[in-house]
Amino acid sequence: MFNEKNAWNILLLLIRVWLGYRMFGASYSSVIDIIFHPKERVFFEKWFGEELHFPIPVVMALIAKASELAGGFFVFFGLFTRAAASLIAFTMLVATLVANLGENFIIDGGFTISYVLFAMILIIGGAGQYSLDHFRLKKTRVTLIQSNLNSY
Repeated sequence: MFNEKNAWNILLLLIRVWLGYRMFGASYSSVIDIIFHPKERVFFEKWFGEELHFPIPVVMALIAKASELAGGFFVFFGLFTRAAASLIAFTMLVATLVANLGENFIIDGGFTISYVLFAMILIIGGAGQYSLDHFRLKKTRVTLIQSNLNSY
């Protein structure tokens, strides 16, 4: 029997796992490279500085990639999902507007826009029932109810 609420929660789970995996996977090596490999830092300095015209390009690259990494990690597990999805949505929107508008828009822009849209679903819909947020917020609700009952 079809249950719309369960279907929605399963869809949120699938979106979270896929988006979290993609963001974490795409950013982990970049963060490691920026921090520990000077030769790779030169690549990010050229890309974010000369090509994208960001001020302090290595710092901006680290902020962008760290946002993807942290956002992906938290979204994957459904912990602080709305805040993490907001990081992803903002970072991917900037990537779309700054880096992917142009000749490679069909390929790169399509990915970054889809990440923005999936993140927006999580911002609006939350993490769903199958998430750490659900258990964390459920425990908070139980504590609030118990404290209200004890006050009578």
